[in-house]
Amino acid sequence: MEDLKIVEDVPGNGRNDISSNDGAPADGNANACGTEGSVASGAINNENPYESAETISIEDNAGRKRKRKIRILYALMGVSIAAVVFFAGGLGYELYTSWKSQQYYTSMSSDIVTRPRDIGNISLNDLLAPQKKPSEPSAGSATSPGDGADANEPEAGPGSDWKPYVDFESLGADYPGITAWLLSEGTYIDYPIMRGDDNSFYLNHLPDGTKHRSGSVFLDHRSGTDFSDRNSVLYGHMSKAGDMFGSLKYYRDKSYFDTHPVMYIFTPEKDYALVLFAGYLLDSGVEVPPINFKDDAEFEKHINDIKQRSFFKTEIDVTADDRIVSLATCAYDYANARWIIVGKLVEIGSAG
Repeated sequence: MEDLKIVEDVPGNGRNDISSNDGAPADGNANACGTEGSVASGAINNENPYESAETISIEDNAGRKRKRKIRILYALMGVSIAAVVFFAGGLGYELYTSWKSQQYYTSMSSDIVTRPRDIGNISLNDLLAPQKKPSEPSAGSATSPGDGADANEPEAGPGSDWKPYVDFESLGADYPGITAWLLSEGTYIDYPIMRGDDNSFYLNHLPDGTKHRSGSVFLDHRSGTDFSDRNSVLYGHMSKAGDMFGSLKYYRDKSYFDTHPVMYIFTPEKDYALVLFAGYLLDSGVEVPPINFKDDAEFEKHINDIKQRSFFKTEIDVTADDRIVSLATCAYDYANARWIIVGKLVEIGSAG
């Protein structure tokens, strides 16, 4: 605001006026009154000129402060709208790319997967119970004609009539890195398992080699493709849309585990149920899931450790004779956090 000065005793004026430094009236809208003794807008009371000047100054400052607040408010609103548009656009792009990759995987599985009809009919108890061995016939145990199956015939285990799930023979040329197939019934997880020369390529490449931010589910390059290691490690992105390994975060809730306790892994040689028993966090800057162990004691110590750290508790027994698979994905609890779901392999049949 321009400095104000008081002009007193101007000859022929008869009153005192406020003028700016350049001589212009302080109030540009002020009009002289035609009545003698009245004071025009912006004029100063002769009796107390300083009071009128101070009043004008305060009102002017208040108006400018209001305008400044309004400008700040509009600026904040603009920033907020821009932020909403930015994040909405980012989320929309992620959802779109997730949808595109899911379309790719759906098309791929429809070409090469023949779903077994009885996957959902295998109970957890059947998977964990040892399959019965054929018994020796005893005297007088022969069945009468027409009684049906031989009483000494072994009971069929869960994999006795298992059918091939994936036509691996047709995949070689188009998907040279495929090693197995991973399935979790009722979720997005229905993906080929890839394996590269390192743990970087399939982070952002689809099974056919096309570059894509969703990447692939892939086996640690240090792991054997036949899942013969004591711990085979699989990696996949934590997608906000829920595809890839995005559904693994739900295993923090015991009720989700109760409804999804088993996954399936199909290889060219054998089919396995993956019976889940632990889910835990680790700091990838400090530790990585081990693949091999120097002895049984070290392996059993690892099992006990992850069971203690698990977000859900189970009664699944894991011994030194078992092999396990760890599914690893990102977590956002802290820097370098990784969410690991672990299950033990149970053979359920041959894919041949």
